Amino acid sequence: MEQNFVFQVTAPDVDALLPEVSSALEQWMELFSRRKYPKLWALTDRINRWNKAPTARTKRRRQGQVQGLVNWIVAMVMLPAAFLTPDSPLLTIIGGVCLGIGVVDLWRYLPKTLGVLSLLAGVFFLMAVLGDPDEMAILIYLAAQYLIVALASLLVRKRQDPYDRAARKLLRKRNTVKGLELVRVIFSEEKFSLGWKDASKIKSAEEVAYPYRDFKQVIETDSVLLIVCCKKVLFLQKNDLLEGTLPELRSFLRERVLYVEGAAEQRKESIS
Repeated sequence: MEQNFVFQVTAPDVDALLPEVSSALEQWMELFSRRKYPKLWALTDRINRWNKAPTARTKRRRQGQVQGLVNWIVAMVMLPAAFLTPDSPLLTIIGGVCLGIGVVDLWRYLPKTLGVLSLLAGVFFLMAVLGDPDEMAILIYLAAQYLIVALASLLVRKRQDPYDRAARKLLRKRNTVKGLELVRVIFSEEKFSLGWKDASKIKSAEEVAYPYRDFKQVIETDSVLLIVCCKKVLFLQKNDLLEGTLPELRSFLRERVLYVEGAAEQRKESIS
């Protein structure tokens, strides 16, 4: 007896599924690239082997945070003294270097903290100038410098990750399908098909089918199956499975297509 695996498609929770779908899309592109450029990836893996361990990433992140804060504080102490005593170029050089390192590290690891600290520093130096214009006027340049850094840190939005952008678009597109509750996805022995429970209720409704030889890859995450087929990317939520079981479907697909597990873990560290 032929066994079919049937999914009833439902609307996804975009925010909840975004990390998984984004991670699956990135893994798909990496696997595609690895197949196309195996020698380049072998060299890349050898060079970046030290960068794979989560503990190493966490350690570098903490080191960057501490280094950024220390350098920022040192600059905060040295630069006012350098501005008020122009005959001390060494203080200016050291303070400037420390400020540069501090800004770069904090921008990378603690951008909001950098913005708040720089805003407070800028206001502090500005108040010092207003309190004693004759002696502290030179600090207006330092105040302006910190305020510019603060505005940049707090107002400039970090560029959205391309995989997050693609995943969000894919998830939102699902929610625009009319009659979504009537959509059925079926894995049969011969083909993968998308149809309708009651086609009479949908104008221009027709079944779309793909043979398994057209599949490029199926990636499984904790909650979804990402399907790459005929230059299209589709996804199914596991909890939408109506007929059959997930272990049976997994074995069924492994016999027919390139099937990959383990893309559910998030690839990005959260940025404070």
